[in-house]
Amino acid sequence: MEKVLSFTNEQKSLIWSRFVQPTNGTQEEANHYIEVCETFGLNPLLGDIVFQRYETKNGPVTSFITTRDGLLRVATTQDGYVGPPVANVVREGDKFEFIPSEGTVRHEFGQKRGQILGAYAVMHHKRFRPVAVFVDFQEYFQANSGELNNRYGNKNVWDRMPSAMIQKIAEVFVLRRQFPLGGLYTREEMSLEEGDNGNGGNMDVPMNSSSAPKKQSNSQDDQQAAEATAQQSKDQNVEGIFILQSFEKGVSPQNVQFAKLNVMDKESKEVSLVLVKGNQEMIESLSQVPMGEELSMVIKKESGFNFLVEFTSIQNNENPAQSESEMQTGQKDIAQEPVHQEKETASESLDTFIMEKYEQGTTPAGISFAKMYVKNVASNAQTMVFAQGKEAVQQTKHLSVGEKFTMKTRTENGFTFFEKLGDADKGVA
Repeated sequence: MEKVLSFTNEQKSLIWSRFVQPTNGTQEEANHYIEVCETFGLNPLLGDIVFQRYETKNGPVTSFITTRDGLLRVATTQDGYVGPPVANVVREGDKFEFIPSEGTVRHEFGQKRGQILGAYAVMHHKRFRPVAVFVDFQEYFQANSGELNNRYGNKNVWDRMPSAMIQKIAEVFVLRRQFPLGGLYTREEMSLEEGDNGNGGNMDVPMNSSSAPKKQSNSQDDQQAAEATAQQSKDQNVEGIFILQSFEKGVSPQNVQFAKLNVMDKESKEVSLVLVKGNQEMIESLSQVPMGEELSMVIKKESGFNFLVEFTSIQNNENPAQSESEMQTGQKDIAQEPVHQEKETASESLDTFIMEKYEQGTTPAGISFAKMYVKNVASNAQTMVFAQGKEAVQQTKHLSVGEKFTMKTRTENGFTFFEKLGDADKGVA
């Protein structure tokens, strides 16, 4: 098949840096993508076609997604093209006669039009008989509606413009049946929604598209499994204290923000992968959390995947007299990176405290620390003081519950840190 267009080296370089490289695509995949674009005359720089690459349990999968308008543009270059498809939406109350074997449709709007039943499209050809198709509305709406399928009930283009979407589906079907379009699939068929900024590569994927056309590849099913909704799986929420071991954020081929966290359950020591999808505020908050910090997390288990519902961090609370569970969420950052904290206040004199609880621990990086839950004798205020590092632990570990002692502290970003003990309270190192 003769190529319809040819990209310059500068354009190829831009396609690589703008569309392929950000999704971790390979040079071989880029060459394949450009070959398809040039063969069919689809320009990714104009949003005609999208490079899509995502990870599945069977490895990375790559596909090239176009639009109804992109397919129509390809059809115009084919021999036998005589014009765009004739299409419309059929509603309750309309007069509708459909004879697919003859490729004919008779459709008259009713005086009182009710619910959408579906849409039809007829495509003529110079040499072949016309092709007519009809697609059922409920089949596609039930599969693609964001309000019905998204775990948050967020409406998408199927909820906002249902008649336009079902008509596009009919037009795509008839274009594919009348012309050889080389296995190209569209975002309309694959339940993808164009982003608000008009970039053809910015799409959103409804959580459930199991009823989409059967010609979709099995890899689409892998992606759907990872995004399965609560209606398709038995939900199970898990709450606990987890240690953040790694964090990675990015943007999916559908332009949906995501994050991947490796966390270790503090109690069981089990390491798990936790996903965050589409929640920009949560992703940005997580990106500020230092590695090794403890987080109180609520995790939803769906179809074998872990999704973060909510988390709390000590960084979000500047009150030093916090509860034990709240203070635990920030101990790793305090123990590992104190030198990066900006000093706010420091006690110039020794204050008298009563020890209420003393806990020792070690961060994943092997740094010793201790948490001292104390009450200030003068103010009667309760707080938690961090003793960070081996030397600080050695100086304080002899203190017993109920013991009265003097101590110098400093406060940084809402946290109270041990500085030194009074001379009379120093134990044997």
